[in-house]
Amino acid sequence: MHMDFAERRRHIRVYFDSVEEAGCEFSNGSGATKMIKASVLDLSLGGVHLSLTGEFDFAVGDRIMLARLTHRTGLVSDEAIPMEIRWVFAQAEFSRLYMGCQFLELPEESRRRFANLISVKLLESSSARIAHNNQ
Repeated sequence: MHMDFAERRRHIRVYFDSVEEAGCEFSNGSGATKMIKASVLDLSLGGVHLSLTGEFDFAVGDRIMLARLTHRTGLVSDEAIPMEIRWVFAQAEFSRLYMGCQFLELPEESRRRFANLISVKLLESSSARIAHNNQ
C-alpha cells in the first residue's frame, strides 16, 4: 500500500504569513557555536519547515540543534531542541534553501509554548475566515 507524505503527518500544522512572522536560530551539529538564522514557514509539534539564505550543504539525515524560536509576538523557546533534517529543497536558480526538520526530543516547556502558538494561529486563521465570509 502506497502512503503519501501528507498521510503520515500526526500533528496539526500551522503556516506563517511571511518570512518575518516567525524565525529561529540553530547550530549545525552538536558542539557547533555558530548560529544560523532561518525563517519558520510552518510549525507543528512534530517539526518545522525552514527557509534560509546563504551557501549551506545540508543533507537529509543531518542533525542540527534548534537554539531559539521567535514569533512576531516575542520569544517562543530558547531551549536546545535536537532536530533531524527530513528533506531539503535547494536549486541554483533560487536564492533560498528550504528544509523540513523533525524534532527528535521536544522538552515539555517548549511543547507547551509551541502548542500555545499553534492554538493562537488556528484561532487567528479561523477569525480571518469568518470575517472574510461575512463581507
